[in-house]
Amino acid sequence: MNYIGKIRSKIGKEKFIHPAARIIIENKNGQILFIRKRASGKLGIPAGGMDEEETIEACIKREVKEETGLTINSLEVIGISSNPKTETVNYPNGDVIQYFTVEFYTNDWNGEIKINDKEEIKSANFEPREKYLELPEIEKSAFDSLAYFKRRNKIRVK
Repeated sequence: MNYIGKIRSKIGKEKFIHPAARIIIENKNGQILFIRKRASGKLGIPAGGMDEEETIEACIKREVKEETGLTINSLEVIGISSNPKTETVNYPNGDVIQYFTVEFYTNDWNGEIKINDKEEIKSANFEPREKYLELPEIEKSAFDSLAYFKRRNKIRVK
């Protein structure tokens, strides 16, 4: 049983706070890696929750590998998002999670796109940066963090 499954077996569908990570991955042409989620068909960026015995850095590297096949070489923390209004997700099955999310950026990766988690991810492609406007607000805010980080050379806490 995975980490969330263990918690759910104890608390049911009650809200709990869960550490997570999301990442903006850029290629040398300035395009961003977007994923398309199988269940909802919605556009997203690589992201996911932390597992037991895992660091937040290992979490995002694992998620990227599972969702896109790419290997992350180095990371930059650009933001921390913990606002209950924006980080609370009500899942279709009734589960509620408030994420405490570390936002990352990288342009230092290697490999070819290959979806390893075909149950969760339908597609992954580098596309023009403007496509971020189609993201759900919870993920779109990572781009605000990246702009803030580039302007101020400081992590955005929200």
